[in-house]
Parts: sequence; C-alpha cells; structure tokens
Amino acid sequence: MEQPPAKVLIVFPESGQSCEVDYDDTLVDATFRYDLPIRYRCERAVCTTCMTEVLEGMENLSSPNEREMQTLKTVGAAANYRLACQCSVYGDVKLDYIPITDPRRKPASPSNNPP
Repeated sequence: MEQPPAKVLIVFPESGQSCEVDYDDTLVDATFRYDLPIRYRCERAVCTTCMTEVLEGMENLSSPNEREMQTLKTVGAAANYRLACQCSVYGDVKLDYIPITDPRRKPASPSNNPP
C-alpha cells in the first residue's frame, strides 16, 4: 500500500504565497503555523470568515461534513468554496481566500441570472 506524502503543497496564486504543510493538517492549522492569507474566527463552520475558493485540488481536501455543507448552502456559496476550518489537506491544492467584503460572497440574485 502506498504511503501518503509527508508534506503537501498549498499555493495561493493571487498573493504568490505557498508553503508545504503536514499531510492531514487543516487549512486553519496551516494558516496559524505559516501565516497564510486565510482569516478565521469560530473554527466550527458557522461564521464563514474562513471561506476559501478551491482553484485546483478539491479532490485533495477532506469531504465536507454536514455542518459545513449546510453553512455553505445557507450563504449560497459556489460548489468550489470550502470553509478552511473544516478542511484537512491530503494533497497539493491551489486556493484563494475570500475576504468578508469580497463581492464573490454575495449569492447571485435571481434577477441577475437570465433564464
């Protein structure tokens, strides 16, 4: 059986930051240790402060739990958004942190979506 990698790469193309973290670290753990550009607050999948867009490598993150799925659904998040406080990293990923004031946090209104 193949051993998991000891380290995995997290890249933020927008800011140019990257780091190698331990396999199975959460993104918030990595943020704390490596000063990554992800802000967080509750660490319980409630506040969405740590909402992150997965640009590449969604398959290298842990599956979302029920609370994370419900929170993302409630805020109308895109399918490639995750809450960093709930994600463990199992392989290389490219991410973009979505600050609270970012317009991408606003779900598209029905009037803005043509039929």
